Amino acid sequence: MNTYEAATVAVAFTLRTAPFVALPQLTTSLQGAVEFSTLISSWRALQEAIFLYENGMNVYDGGVVHHPPLLVLAMDILSPAYGLLYPLLDAYVTYTLILLAKKLKIGIKPWIIGLAFAANPISVLANNGLSTMNITNAVIITGLYQAVNANAVLSAFMIAIAGYLSYTPIFLALPLCKVVSERGGSMAVYCASLVATLITLFGLSYQVTGDWKFLNATYGTIITFSKIAPNLGLWWYFFTEMFSFFIPFYTLVFNLFNIAFIAPLTINTEGVIAFIMSLGCLNFGKPYPELTDLPLYLSFLLLLQPYFKYLGYPLIYVLLFVHSIILSPIFYHLWIDLGSGNANFFYAITLVYSLGVAATVSDFLWAYFQKAYYDEHPEHAGKKLSQF
Repeated sequence: MNTYEAATVAVAFTLRTAPFVALPQLTTSLQGAVEFSTLISSWRALQEAIFLYENGMNVYDGGVVHHPPLLVLAMDILSPAYGLLYPLLDAYVTYTLILLAKKLKIGIKPWIIGLAFAANPISVLANNGLSTMNITNAVIITGLYQAVNANAVLSAFMIAIAGYLSYTPIFLALPLCKVVSERGGSMAVYCASLVATLITLFGLSYQVTGDWKFLNATYGTIITFSKIAPNLGLWWYFFTEMFSFFIPFYTLVFNLFNIAFIAPLTINTEGVIAFIMSLGCLNFGKPYPELTDLPLYLSFLLLLQPYFKYLGYPLIYVLLFVHSIILSPIFYHLWIDLGSGNANFFYAITLVYSLGVAATVSDFLWAYFQKAYYDEHPEHAGKKLSQF
C-alpha cells in the first residue's frame, strides 16, 4: 500500500469517526431516518433484539426484530464498540475497492476509486446511521474480491453470509459464480461451498434460537413485504393503495421482477459487469432499499472505466441522484412532521431515485454492448449505433 492509498483509508476512517465523537446527536438522528435505515436493517431494532436476547426472551416473539440470529449474537458482543466497528467497516471497504481496482487494471488510479467511496458524503452519513447494510456491503465486496482472485470457497462463503444477513444479495451468487469460472476457479466447488455455508448458518441459527421462527421474521418479512413502511423503494406505496385480495399476486410479481434480470445479465455479459449490474437491479427492485446501498454501487461503477466513453447520459442520472437525495428528507418532513404534504410527495421523489438507479444500469449495459460490438467489428469504429 503506497502513501496515497494509506491516506485514502485513513480519510475513510477519520470522516466516519469524527461525527461519532463530535456530533453524537447526528448519529441518533440518522438512525431514525428512512433514507438510511429500514425495518430490516435498523440499528434501533437490533438494540431491541440484543436487549431481548440478554434477558432470555425470544427475540422474534414481538414482531419488531427482523435481524438474523447470528447477527444479533455477534452484535451483542461487538455493539459496545460500534463507534469503532462501523468506521473500520468502511475503511475496509475502501481498502478492498483499491485492491479490486488494482486487480482489474483499469485506467483510474486505485486510490481515486477508494477516495470516491471514502469521501462520499452519503457514505459517511450512511455509516453514521448504523444500518446493518454497512456490514452486508463489506461482506459483498469481499465476495467480489475473492471471486476476482478465483477463490471459489471464500467467495461463496462471503456471498452466503451476505444473503443470510439481507436476503437479496444471495442472488448475486450467480454472477459471482461466473466471475470465479472466468478466472479459472471451479464452479462445482463454488456451488458446494455456497450450499454448505447456508446450511451451516441456518443450522447455527436454529441452535441459537431453538426454533425456526427467525425464518419468517427475517426472510419471510422481506419476501411477503408484510411490514409496509415508507422507504426509498417502489413497493410501499403500491401495497398501501392496493386491495387486499390483489396483494399475494403482486407480491409474487414484484419478487420475480426483482430477480428476473440476473440470469440474463449473467448469461449475456462478462462476470464483473454482470455482478455490478445485478447489484443495481437488486437495489432498484428490492422491498426495503436505502441510501446505504448507493455509495458502494456507485464505486463499483467506477471499476467499469473502460465503458465510460460509450455512456450516453451520465449527467442525467447524476442530477437524478442529487435531486432525490436533497429533496427526499424535505418531502418526508413535509408529509410526516408538518402534515402539509401527503404520501405522494415522498413517493414522487423515491421514483426519481429509482429512475436514477435504473438509468445507470441501462446506460452501462448499452455501453458494454457498444464496446463489445466495436471490439468485434473495428472497421465500424466511429459509426454511431442505434438503441431500440
